[in-house]
This record gives sequence, structure tokens and C-alpha cells, in this order.
Amino acid sequence: MTARGRGLLAAASLVLACACGITVLPAPHGGPKEADLVGATAARDLARVRQLLSAGADPNGMVDFEGSSHSAWEYALTQLRPKYPETAEIVKLMIKAGAKPESAWGGGVKAGIGRPSEKLPIQIVMMNPNVEVVRALLDAGMRPRVGGAALVTAVEGGETEIVHLLVERGVDVNTTAGAITPLLAAIEARNVALMTYLEDHGAREKP
Repeated sequence: MTARGRGLLAAASLVLACACGITVLPAPHGGPKEADLVGATAARDLARVRQLLSAGADPNGMVDFEGSSHSAWEYALTQLRPKYPETAEIVKLMIKAGAKPESAWGGGVKAGIGRPSEKLPIQIVMMNPNVEVVRALLDAGMRPRVGGAALVTAVEGGETEIVHLLVERGVDVNTTAGAITPLLAAIEARNVALMTYLEDHGAREKP
């Protein structure tokens, strides 16, 4: 992801966080273990990530890496790619090790300069959707109220499994967190199956 892309994602996530009533937490700082964890994450070294997490490395701790501040958790989320299944496994390992389901710190600033960004993990995940990771975030305590924009994104992308998962876990089918409602997104995508599903679960074009 480019620096501009990371900046736009950070800004969007912060605005969404405020809209959803999420408390903006202070950025946690890491040490040598966390630096090693970020490096292993960047290398997609699943075995090393597992080893470091077992040794107590904090996936939320921020360190200087590649000219800006990152937590291994934030870095792992941005690396999610379908063609690299180990990236999803790394994310799930971090969730089990205490990665925060509603906060991912890092990116967007040079190391030691400015205030690092707190991002919504679900928003990062939806840039490269993965149903297993979405499920893991929900299982880890992600509140349904922060999943509204992700639901709209899932509908727009035809991510049927994710749409069903979010709705069944309590995300509002009439959310106004996105630019349009989920049902309107389905209509614009001409996805009859999702239109029917959302309507069956109480969705309206104009809530």
C-alpha cells in the first residue's frame, strides 16, 4: 500500500471511529520483541510469528519500521492477500494473542514524528476481504455497531458470506455508516440474492 493510501485509510478509519463512538486509545509502544514481530510479519514468516507471540511479544505494540511507526497487528492486517494464505493465519494468531479487535495502531507518520493512527481492523480487512478473519474479529469481541461500513463494502463487492456473517452477528441492515445503505448497495450492484436476503432481515432502501 502506498503512503497516500495508508494516509487515506487512516483518516477514513478515524472519522468512522468517531462516528461509531469508539474511544481513541493511546498508542501502545513496543520493544525488541515487538520489533522482531513486525519484521517476521513483514516477511510472512508464520513459524517465527507464532514463536514470538508464544514468547510474549505484544501484537499491539508499536515500533519503528520502514521509516514509520507500526504495530505488528496493523502491519499484518494490511498484508492480507488471498494468494498468501499465511497472511490470514498470522492475523488469526495475533487475535488469539490479544490483538485488539477494534484498534490497530500504525502507519501514516514518520517514526518519532506526529501522532500515529488508530484504525478499525474490520475496515482494513475489507480492502482484501477474508471471511475467516472477519469471523475471528467478531469472536474476539468486535461490536456489531462498528461493522456498518464493512457491511456496505461487503454488499458492494458481492461478498455473500461476509454479508451473512455480519448480519447474523447483529450488524444493522439499515446502517447509515456508509455512503449508502446496504440495500441500496445491493440494488446498485443488481445483486438480487443479497437484495432478497437483506429485505428478509428487515432492510429498507431508505431507513
